[in-house]
Amino acid sequence: MSRYDKYSDSALDVLVKTQDIALRGSVGETGYRDLAEALMLFDLPDIIAIAKSNNAVVDVELIKSLNERIQSSAPREVDGPVKISGEFRSILERAEALAGDAKVEPSHLIRAAWPTIKGELAPFFRLEAAPALAIPADEIALPEMGPRAESAESIAALLRFGDELTGPDADFPVFGREEELDALSSVLMRYWKPNPLIVGESGVGKTALVQGLAMRIKSGNVPARLRNARIFEVRVSELLAGTAMHGALEENVNQLVEAAEGLDDVYLFIDEIHQVVPAFANNPISETLKPALSSGRIRCIGATTSADYSRYLEKDTALLRRFQTVLVKEPDEATIGRIVSGVAPRLERHFGVSIPEAVRTRSVEVARRYLPMRRFPDKALDVLDRASARAAFRGDEELAERHLLEAVKDIANVVVEPGLDEASGLAGLEAAIGRDVLRQEAAIKAVADAVRVARMRLDPRKDRPSGAFLLTGPTGVGKTAFAERLAKALSGRDDALFRIDMSEFSDGHTASRLLGAPPGYIGYDDAPLLSKAVDACAGGVLLLDEFEKAHAQVHRIFLQILDAGRATDSTGRTLSFSGLTIVATCNVGGDAGPALGFLAGTEAAALAASGTVPTAALRRAFPIELLNRFDAIVPFRALDRDDARAILTGAVVRDANDNLRREYGVELSLADGAVELLLAEGYSVELGVRDLQRAFRRLVAVPLASMISGLAGRGVLRVDAAGGAVSISPARAP
Repeated sequence: MSRYDKYSDSALDVLVKTQDIALRGSVGETGYRDLAEALMLFDLPDIIAIAKSNNAVVDVELIKSLNERIQSSAPREVDGPVKISGEFRSILERAEALAGDAKVEPSHLIRAAWPTIKGELAPFFRLEAAPALAIPADEIALPEMGPRAESAESIAALLRFGDELTGPDADFPVFGREEELDALSSVLMRYWKPNPLIVGESGVGKTALVQGLAMRIKSGNVPARLRNARIFEVRVSELLAGTAMHGALEENVNQLVEAAEGLDDVYLFIDEIHQVVPAFANNPISETLKPALSSGRIRCIGATTSADYSRYLEKDTALLRRFQTVLVKEPDEATIGRIVSGVAPRLERHFGVSIPEAVRTRSVEVARRYLPMRRFPDKALDVLDRASARAAFRGDEELAERHLLEAVKDIANVVVEPGLDEASGLAGLEAAIGRDVLRQEAAIKAVADAVRVARMRLDPRKDRPSGAFLLTGPTGVGKTAFAERLAKALSGRDDALFRIDMSEFSDGHTASRLLGAPPGYIGYDDAPLLSKAVDACAGGVLLLDEFEKAHAQVHRIFLQILDAGRATDSTGRTLSFSGLTIVATCNVGGDAGPALGFLAGTEAAALAASGTVPTAALRRAFPIELLNRFDAIVPFRALDRDDARAILTGAVVRDANDNLRREYGVELSLADGAVELLLAEGYSVELGVRDLQRAFRRLVAVPLASMISGLAGRGVLRVDAAGGAVSISPARAP
């Protein structure tokens, strides 16, 4: 590292000018006289301050003559660096010692060289009362370089663009982020790059972290070097306000920098700092900030998201290298609990409601379940805040779970009803699913057991999805219906299932639709399908239908998701699947025996009941490591004629009657002959329930549609069969 890295840009300008003057002279090396002349030409503000302290002024005509004399001499050509005299080297060493940990400024050079150069500078000073009289060299005094008095104008300028987080009225209590606060404080104390850049997803508490640091400073709970620090938040919108005129924005930024320079121990906090780079909005803010940051004239704390860091800041490496990155992640469960417990009393005082400890804990669970794409602790605090506001609005004195669910409805725009009670271990899950999925008891129990383990947090792998299952079996046996009913049972919502038809992803290039196309490719601006899925089915089920038809590249994507519970889309957004249950369905078979799930009768029942799964066909369709990521591989057995009868009378007719009663005030009653006719026309081992549904539609629904207007309100309609056709008529009164 060069010694000149310790010099500010303005001090380096003085040294470069010193070398230029030396090259135009006759001595052949850089000396103190060259430095004196360079200071007169480059650092007039400090020189003028010296003159004023002696009731004198700087002779501008002499400075002009000096500049003309220097410019009239051509610089010599030299090989290698210009030599410097020993006296000049000593001046540099004294200036560096005076600067200490800070950058060397021209004022340090003046102070270090003063005993030597004051005679050289005296001719350029003249008394205001006697312009021709030069001040004796011994009488020229150097102003003190002690702490600067606080400028009211500087504070007013900073407050014009934001607020002081360390002000007397600031009150931002932060709980449970001690480790992150220590890391932030340590960066502020660094010699190089004392400018922290806080990077984290939205909602993890980046702004709260800076507010917490401000509270530490106010309380004195920081190292001695930070106890006098002041933090001013700068809003980019305020910098941009009223800058339609050319040059107005640069003037605002310069005022901000000058105000920060005019105060000691000031840190500027810029939230969403990516907004200052030209790649974001084509503004020149960063071009003004970079030299000020590089020279150490100002110190800055920035905050941005991971996606905006990658999209904007990484393109401005000149700005980025002036910061030290501080990564902030979601807090763990214990920390979230401390944060919620710390904030809850403030909400109680504000809203005048009581928040029991059980409700505080439940707010975290509800936020995790229904808001998977938002981050802790923000989403838990948001749920608690909105729920408290609802309770106060209604005049309720105590917060309850129903208030939390209503708050989730407001945030996520979904209808949330209490699903199965997790506190009772999801009792009744099998019955809830079995109402619509008939004659697959073994498969239902296998999945229900695995779901309980995941939902009750008995699995130590907390970031994985809330269950991942591969359902295999012939078409029409209830795999899709199972996923739909599971989503309803777990979430209490009808829209908690997101279905992806994997047959659309049979080519390698289609895999980009899942996580988004790379920049520059067609479809880059389209929302990735998995991003939509995670947002749409919070706490529900992601259904991957016909999974075996997907390309191997798609399988690799889900290998990561099933293992880590997360993926990153093309925008840099991290998708969390920890609140979802993933259900994949498939039909696999081969030449070496019956396909898994295609067995019938007692053989299939025995296979399902035993819990053993033949894997030969699955290994031909999927990588073994992908199969190993599923919590359970569940075979759905083929349906025999008795199963078809039970489904016809227990599900198909029941659903039809629900609609008929609601719309027309009638319901169907199938005679045995009608049932047998429907089974004869619609039962198929290969096609399952779907063929049975088509037979019901053709033989019953179609003729009923032509006569329903005359039968409305007639109660029970009897369906008989005769001559290969059905007849529908009002049932006779008993």
